Formats: sequence, C-alpha cells, structure tokens
Amino acid sequence: MKSHQHGPITEINMTPFVDIVLVILIIFLLTATVMLPRTFSIALPQATQAEKMEKMPLIISLNGEGRIAINGVRLAQDGDFDRIFCEQMHGKEPQAVIAADKQVRHGRLMEIIDHLKRLKVQRIGIEVEQR
Repeated sequence: MKSHQHGPITEINMTPFVDIVLVILIIFLLTATVMLPRTFSIALPQATQAEKMEKMPLIISLNGEGRIAINGVRLAQDGDFDRIFCEQMHGKEPQAVIAADKQVRHGRLMEIIDHLKRLKVQRIGIEVEQR
C-alpha cells in the first residue's frame, strides 16, 4: 500500500493517453473509408437538393476533357469500361455515382449512363457540390 506523501508525482497516468490515441484512430478509420481516390481534378456542379447514397457505390470520374476513371483507375480507352467496372464491383450491389466536371458535354455523360444501363446498374447518381 502506498503512503500518502506530498511530493512530486513520479508516475505517468497512461489512461488519458490511451483514450486520446483510440479516439484519433477511430477518426482516422472513419475518414479513410469515406475518402476515395480522385484521379482527376473535377469542378463539380452545385445543387441545393442533393441526397446521399446509403451504400458505397463505384465512383465514375469524368474530367473536363471527357477522360474516364472508375474508382481511381484511369481508362486507357472507352472499350475498357465494361472490364474495369466489373473488376471494381467485387460482388457489390450494382450502383454507381458519376462525378463529372461541369464542363463535360451532355452527350459524353449520356454515353456513360448508357454503359451503366447496359451493365444492369440499377441506381445511378450524379455527384454535385452542396450549396
């Protein structure tokens, strides 16, 4: 049993340190799962009425020149779309979000939506910046 002496504290209480480290670890894990790699610099259009998807969809990025990336994997040509999309699915429910630069032509966006419909994707979203 310790005696109650008045003197300098020579022991370090590790409990607050461990608590802080665990909180930082939890914050890191939560933000790491939300952030997906961005391949292109995209200026998203703005919208006031935007909904969030419940599950993690595949992100299809279109830059200003119309080049495509699926979950951070750049496509060398449009013919690779089906193959790369199926590889990235990994048995997930087929849903996708299109993150297109606001400079992308309407026709190019429709080509991507047609590709997704052909691949039987039921839920397609368009990523926007919330105002």
